[in-house]
Amino acid sequence: MEYIKKNFLLAVVVVLDLVITILSLILGCLMYTANCRATLQNTIYVEVTDLISNIDYGLHFGKSLESYYGMDKILGEALDDFSNIRAMYVVTDDEKVLFSAGEGVLTSEGAKLSVGDNIKDGKVFYCSYKLTDTARLITECDIGIYVIRWNRYYRHLAFISAAGFFVSAGIMILMWRNMKNQDRAYKFMIVVLILWIIIISSYVGYSAYYEYTSSIDQIYQTIENTVAKDIERVHNKGVTDAMITDIDEYLLGYSDNIREIDAIHYGENGLGFEMSVSYMRKIMVDYIMQTLLFLAFSSMILTEYQLFMSGIKSVDKEGADNV
Repeated sequence: MEYIKKNFLLAVVVVLDLVITILSLILGCLMYTANCRATLQNTIYVEVTDLISNIDYGLHFGKSLESYYGMDKILGEALDDFSNIRAMYVVTDDEKVLFSAGEGVLTSEGAKLSVGDNIKDGKVFYCSYKLTDTARLITECDIGIYVIRWNRYYRHLAFISAAGFFVSAGIMILMWRNMKNQDRAYKFMIVVLILWIIIISSYVGYSAYYEYTSSIDQIYQTIENTVAKDIERVHNKGVTDAMITDIDEYLLGYSDNIREIDAIHYGENGLGFEMSVSYMRKIMVDYIMQTLLFLAFSSMILTEYQLFMSGIKSVDKEGADNV
């Protein structure tokens, strides 16, 4: 009993360390997944931008979406160029499927997606994009490869979290056993815990931001592949490069709709991309804010614990005074 009482503070701080580590692991996985899904949806949007622009161009000539001739064929031909998308659906606001192409089956949850939203169902990923004011384009993708990568990150973060917990807990135990002044040892243990919270929060935030910045290179590559296929189609129809006009206006369909890109230039060496500095600065601030909120959550737990321990010490002091 005396041993438990003597090491009570150590046990409580180590347990607190474990709780914060587990919560950090869970929140870190959730944050990483949410950001990966957002970047994946962004990448898919790059692939369907040309399709949406072409449909919108046809509607400007007085066509109605409901009677759009050859829409199933247009969607089917577009699918042949997409590496990730296995099915597409044109859905109205009342969740009615007007057109579809591919081998997938749209679920009721997928049909309910609002513009800009996404949903994951096992290894199937649905994204919703604006097609007209009353209709959406729903894409269905097989994300088995991405799920494997996400699970790899979860295991990696679990390893980092476990290693961090054992290192921080080990340092706390050494301090508690080697420092004669327990109040001072307790304060040092709290400092170690705070440092660990800062490290794990910063690592989670950096991982999410790194995943996002890596996706931008994928966006560039997707645009290059799409433009190359479009130019190849034009060449197959007997049109030479000298006869191609308004390519800058064509590229505006990407730069105007993809917020990360400010401008795209076409030259002898291929495409040149100008990143939107203002938007990327905003994204960086958003990720910093996510990291700070993540840090604040752990700090709130630590603060509540400190208040709890202060209450216990006050009760103990009052009891000693009464004796």
